[in-house]
Amino acid sequence: MNPIRVFIASPGDVPDERDIASLVVSEVHRIFSGPLGLQLDAVRWETHAVPDVGDDAQAVINRQIGDFDIFVGMMWQRFGSPTKRNKSGTGEEFERAYRLFKNHGRPKIMFYFRTTPFYTPELEAISQFRKVVEFRKKLERLGVLYWTYQTPLEFERNVREHLIRQLIQANNDIAKSEARPVRTHTPREISVDFGTSSVAIATAGHAPEIFLGYSFADRDQAQLIYQALRAAGYGVWMDAKNLLPGQMLHSELERAIRQSKVILLLLSSKSQFVRGWALKEVEIAQRLSGRRGGTPVLPVRLDNVELPAGLRALQWIDYFASNGLERLVEAIGRIVNKNH
Repeated sequence: MNPIRVFIASPGDVPDERDIASLVVSEVHRIFSGPLGLQLDAVRWETHAVPDVGDDAQAVINRQIGDFDIFVGMMWQRFGSPTKRNKSGTGEEFERAYRLFKNHGRPKIMFYFRTTPFYTPELEAISQFRKVVEFRKKLERLGVLYWTYQTPLEFERNVREHLIRQLIQANNDIAKSEARPVRTHTPREISVDFGTSSVAIATAGHAPEIFLGYSFADRDQAQLIYQALRAAGYGVWMDAKNLLPGQMLHSELERAIRQSKVILLLLSSKSQFVRGWALKEVEIAQRLSGRRGGTPVLPVRLDNVELPAGLRALQWIDYFASNGLERLVEAIGRIVNKNH
């Protein structure tokens, strides 16, 4: 099976982000590889091109890089050096990706602009930044939704979440497409077509292994974690997804917690100020986990929030930290496997 190729493009002034993007691709690969058969490959000219001859260096890079499924581009102060066909190598790489997308619906394009303020008295640097601004306006005219960030850490969080969403969205598109019907491998897997590769993404039709408790204020991140865990092959119970009209909330909560093998409680600075958040979920979780052989509780911090007193004795996961999602999936795997 061919890997999903993620091409990383940028001028030379964002080396940290280039390395971060590669690490995130490797992290997502480790999370969703194994039984799902999903493979991702970070593609960079430094690692996938070798010395050769062409019209210019960029032409050699284009030829040797070949096709890819996802394009990740970053810019800050510099637009880059011109080629024979474009105002910069990164600009040319984007144009190539955009033409492919318009003609074939791929690659998916994820572009990021760093907005950290800087000062320079150099006219050449000012000229470079003006080209970045012009390029950003060009993306707006083309209808390309880009993202902004202040720091490499913020970029890491964004690109990780967006990459996972791209994979999950591809899964959803296939499931809804009449032209490309779903092919069932097992009751827990469906086929996902990325153009150059096809992978299996697990569904969660089986009994829930994970109970997901969260505040309404953290709903967006909770939904992302729900989708990522589903894609990793776990059955996840989440009220927004599983509760039906007419069901009794508290009894359904307790039943879902009893059936689950691990209880995730998502906490953040925002949820701290939501009156009465998760009191029932925490109460049920603590009561059940306190019994002999009870359901383990795993607090998950979405930011640098102080844990409630009743949860401080438990080992927690910092989702916002580097490799936070990977560490979360690994911790769940250890708990679930131990309880088999």
